[in-house]
Amino acid sequence: MTTGVPTAPTAEDRSGVADVPRRMMTAWAANDASAFAELFTEDGTMVLPGDIFKKGRTTIQEFMAAGYAGPYKGTSVFGAPLDLKFLGADAAVIVTEGGVLAPGESTVAPERQIRATWVLSRQNGVWSIAAYHNSPVQVA
Repeated sequence: MTTGVPTAPTAEDRSGVADVPRRMMTAWAANDASAFAELFTEDGTMVLPGDIFKKGRTTIQEFMAAGYAGPYKGTSVFGAPLDLKFLGADAAVIVTEGGVLAPGESTVAPERQIRATWVLSRQNGVWSIAAYHNSPVQVA
């Protein structure tokens, strides 16, 4: 019988959720569009500045492959968590701050700083991105 009271997330839950941005950084550093797309649920969405909306692993993989062959070639990304909350046993939201690092950079240039919202879903024991959105940080 359920009581309607959610159980507190375990350390393993928190670790699994927090690992998703690290996995994205690893895939990006390798310029591996397939590994990047595999972070998403089959019907996951990615919304980026410039009116970019991609839905589904295949579409995301194709978009990232083109990016790694062009403007993102040799780049990496960095993201640090600002907030993490669980919406249920198998759903969580992370807010991160970071951005794209040009080759040789160790910090994100102010004009490339972003904040991102990640909606995660646990499916078959694996945390995946159901929806991702980022926007530029306003630089004064």
